[in-house]
Amino acid sequence: MSNKLELTTAISADIETLLMNGTPLTTICQTKGSPSLSKVYEWIRTDKEFANKILTARKIAAQTYLDKMITELENATAKDIAITREKLIHYRWMASKLVAVYGDKQQIEVDQKIEITWNDPDADKTFENEIKNVSDVGIV
Repeated sequence: MSNKLELTTAISADIETLLMNGTPLTTICQTKGSPSLSKVYEWIRTDKEFANKILTARKIAAQTYLDKMITELENATAKDIAITREKLIHYRWMASKLVAVYGDKQQIEVDQKIEITWNDPDADKTFENEIKNVSDVGIV
């Protein structure tokens, strides 16, 4: 594709729809008449609104992967159960990474102790005066 290809509303909507339906971006970009993968990545990098739309479309695609899992499982036979299991593992992994709701639990623990100390200048003077008084008496 030409470097002069501009991102239009129609192109954006087509890419979003295909992504939401579970079509990989690489497959979308290999379709005749579609922008190249590098061009789409350039748009994602330079156009924040488009990048957010792509991210949202991919999160919605996680629902599509879950639906595909149900269909695959319901149509599985004893003959193709190993292939079906592999597909289900992949779909589940994709869904978990695309949507935080289904993802692995992430927890951040902060173990930090802060201690603030300061010297009281008046207390130091009082201590010095006590030492002076004791040395004047001749005890030291």
